[in-house]
Amino acid sequence: METLGDDLVLLSIRSDGVISTAAKLRFGLSGAELVRLAALRRVDIERGRIIILDETPTGDVLLDEALMSMAGGRRPPAAKAWVAHRRGDLTRRYLERLANAGTIRAGHRKALGFIPKTDWAVLNAGRLAAARASLDAIAYGSDGVDAGQAALAGLASAIGLPSLLYPGFAGRAARKRVAAAGRSGGPATHAAKTAVDVARGSDATLDAATQATISAATHAATQAAVQASIDAATQAAVSAATEAAHHAASDAGHAGGGHH
Repeated sequence: METLGDDLVLLSIRSDGVISTAAKLRFGLSGAELVRLAALRRVDIERGRIIILDETPTGDVLLDEALMSMAGGRRPPAAKAWVAHRRGDLTRRYLERLANAGTIRAGHRKALGFIPKTDWAVLNAGRLAAARASLDAIAYGSDGVDAGQAALAGLASAIGLPSLLYPGFAGRAARKRVAAAGRSGGPATHAAKTAVDVARGSDATLDAATQATISAATHAATQAAVQASIDAATQAAVSAATEAAHHAASDAGHAGGGHH
């Protein structure tokens, strides 16, 4: 789960250097940060709102900035609103971090001879292969998924990656498995059941019960974070489509008005 945001970025870079999920990627990255903070038990999500449990720095600059951005309000921020809120150019910052690590490289060109464009080339093929293998394991696997896989699947679906990586009729089954994994309750139910079973045992097993309970809580928070990201990305896509339709109708109205 530590590489969740970077994996989403790498999987979004097409062979021609274009970021295929550019319109939604920032929602996936915010969601990845929320998921990771939940998994690290820095935050929890209660009734749709982010509750800070621990403000101790994680050692990841972007993750620590995300944690700080959740604090200081009059009331805990809504998870969906936090994911949807623009915090600078988050996508650019992830791209720059990967570039500084030597994983990718920026290339600059001008479209139509004058519009500046940046393309991205993956230099570390092994790193990309690892990210793709993580998603492929979900897309082509038959077993259940853990919290990290559910997060990757849910966020990948939120930003539209499955249709790009598993296109057409041949990829239909893979897309369905990724979507299902993103919605999966997965080990949360199992962890909760384990907690009850172990708690019925001797006092010596109480630590195991505690760990199982924490596992269930962590997965529940993770799932809530993924859902917030999916909701935010979906809402953004609907808003963009509505705005485009509005502009098209407005343009058509102006064009029609010219005949009077």
